[in-house]
Amino acid sequence: MTILNSLNYSPPPPIYNLDNIEGNLYIPQYNNTTRQYETIPQLPPPAELAQVIPMLEKASRLNHTLAMVTLADMYIFGNYSMPTNYPRAEQLYHQATTSGNGHAYFMLGLIYSTGLFGQEIDQERANLYYQFGVENSDMNSILVMAYRNNRGIDMVPNCEIALNYYVHLANLGMDNLLQSQGEFQVDYNIRVSDFNGGLYGEKMSETRSSIEVQSRVYSDLRSQLEEYNINTNDDHEFVNLYFQGLEYLKGDYFTSKNYTVAFEKFDECVKLGDDLYQSNNYKVGNSIDKMFLSSCQSTLAKLYMLGIGTDKDIPKAKSLYELSLKIQPSAETYNDLGMIEQQGLLTQVNTTQAIKHYVQAVKHKSPEGNRNLSLLLLNMTGGSPHKSDYRKEIFSNMKQAAYLGDIQALFHLGNFLQMGLSKYAEPEFEVTCTNTILYYKVFIERLSSFYAPHLKYAFQELIRGNFNNALIGYMIAAEQGFEPAQISTAYLLYQLQPLYSTSATPKKTFTEDRIQLAIRYLERASKQGNDDATVLLGDIYSGSYTETPPILTDYERAFNFYRIASDRHSSHGAYKLGEMYEYGIGPNINNNSVDYFMAKRYYDSSLQFKERLSDNTVVIKSGGRVTGTGNKGGYSKAHISLALLRLRVKYMFNKNAVDEEESGGWLSAFRKVRIRHSLIQEEPERVTEEQIVEQDYDIGDYLVIGLTGMFFLIFFVQNVIRSIRRMRNNRQGNEDDDDNVNPRQNQWNLNFRRGNFEIHFFAL
Repeated sequence: MTILNSLNYSPPPPIYNLDNIEGNLYIPQYNNTTRQYETIPQLPPPAELAQVIPMLEKASRLNHTLAMVTLADMYIFGNYSMPTNYPRAEQLYHQATTSGNGHAYFMLGLIYSTGLFGQEIDQERANLYYQFGVENSDMNSILVMAYRNNRGIDMVPNCEIALNYYVHLANLGMDNLLQSQGEFQVDYNIRVSDFNGGLYGEKMSETRSSIEVQSRVYSDLRSQLEEYNINTNDDHEFVNLYFQGLEYLKGDYFTSKNYTVAFEKFDECVKLGDDLYQSNNYKVGNSIDKMFLSSCQSTLAKLYMLGIGTDKDIPKAKSLYELSLKIQPSAETYNDLGMIEQQGLLTQVNTTQAIKHYVQAVKHKSPEGNRNLSLLLLNMTGGSPHKSDYRKEIFSNMKQAAYLGDIQALFHLGNFLQMGLSKYAEPEFEVTCTNTILYYKVFIERLSSFYAPHLKYAFQELIRGNFNNALIGYMIAAEQGFEPAQISTAYLLYQLQPLYSTSATPKKTFTEDRIQLAIRYLERASKQGNDDATVLLGDIYSGSYTETPPILTDYERAFNFYRIASDRHSSHGAYKLGEMYEYGIGPNINNNSVDYFMAKRYYDSSLQFKERLSDNTVVIKSGGRVTGTGNKGGYSKAHISLALLRLRVKYMFNKNAVDEEESGGWLSAFRKVRIRHSLIQEEPERVTEEQIVEQDYDIGDYLVIGLTGMFFLIFFVQNVIRSIRRMRNNRQGNEDDDDNVNPRQNQWNLNFRRGNFEIHFFAL
């Protein structure tokens, strides 16, 4: 395959970058005839490819497995701008399975599971191929079968089998993590819809964004420092150098990592501190200078300790760590000093000193410090935590590290749960197969760069405008249970269309098979807690949009999806449930008649959830990483309040209320409806809750009546007083004054009464 590597081929340049992708990601129309998106023209294949393909075909006929798989992948993915040929790819994969190729089995499972490549969906056949892939040690297949057994996807759920798969996968990931210690990886496990604000856009989407552009985060932090006029030295020089170093050290979706430049930035930051503060023994007066200079020193020390961007220099690293502690102590500095002592990187191993450093790191809320202290205590007892006097500390520190976001701690905590350590350390800690799997699953998701390198491939194809390849890459990860990839896959298959658009671009059309496939991945994402996906499924089945997709309306399924979202405290989902009750739509609504009390209940819940989301809109940090801000999402408070007002007006003036008013008054009708509604409830708790809601509604009704009556009474009294005054003036013979005043006063009274009427009507 050397000739493939030597092809003179450069992929097309990206059409999206950091400056133009946010809010502008456009998925073009999919052409079912060509099986391609109507996108920008691709580059022609390199001339050498005309020589390579016949050679690969010849090798395939000679049963050369690697040639078969390579050629099949080229036909599936269209590598090197090669035209796709799905039937030929499937044929080659089948041929490669004769030699037990795990990747070939996996790709056949993908073909029959998705139906995206011309074959009918056959989940039983897909599971068979995935299982063969597992037996041939294909990691992609193991990920799929672990997820399917855990969630019961097209098979009977089996937690024990899923746990075995996840443990095996976690061991592979842990080995890789230890070998690549110190390398910073960009997490491409994102929802591409978040570039457009989410499935419902920036204002309506409730699910927190998965996009984490480090360069943008650092730029925003610098801007905030300048906005609040924090007076740091040399125009925020320490701040600028520190964040510039982080940008090159960690990289992001659009900024490549450059360890050499990162080292230079941190080194420059440290030298600036030496020039300014070494003469006065590093007595830094400004708190911001102190914080960022100390951070530069500790980060530069880590680069020296791990040999990133420079040669390893442990003495230099320790010297910088100690200097950083002198200026401002930090959790990371204490933890790394503990590692130097524990591993004996400078002198002999000093366990006592290591424990002291780790304890200080734990006091500063260090996830790594908690994990390292737990492992050190475990090693001191020979690796048998059940017999250790420190078993409670071993378990509690590892659990704390996992909760603080440490990746390795997730793996170790899963192992502790399997060992049954929690029974001795924290008997009240509930251990189940499902809970144990959760730690391993999150561990795998945090190491997506190892388990799912196709996510990076999918993103790179996306920003180049090759949406078909991006779809395949995200679909592979979606099959493996990555929730963001499930949303990305669904979004590439189907996007909500605006109700009104001034763009000349025609609205897109979607075939039923692609919408059904999108629904499948939305359902999987919904089961993993994505509220926007849950509400969108309800909207699809309820036909909430002007141009309804070719899916039969199913109010029962729509109602259930909205209810699931509402139970998760989704303001959007609760509002949709309120609408169904208001308009008498849904399976649990008797005879398709409206139920204003249940509608009000869910509108009120929507408003409460909205306020709660607004209060919790804060920056979220996980393991020291800025992961985004909580979205308010859902309908605005004004929109929900208007729905409540509309509901009240409807109830008071609807035909049924008028009919019942003739036989006893509308207040009596209210009570009758409420009594009847309460009697049909089966659960006592729900009856109590309904009574509370009804009492609130009753208070509101009397409040409206009281306010309306008060308006009438006030203005009636005012008019009576004015009339009395006019009569008194007439008796005193002030005819001229009355002639001058009354016309204007009458006119003013007339207008004012018209205003009164408007106020009264609005109050009603």
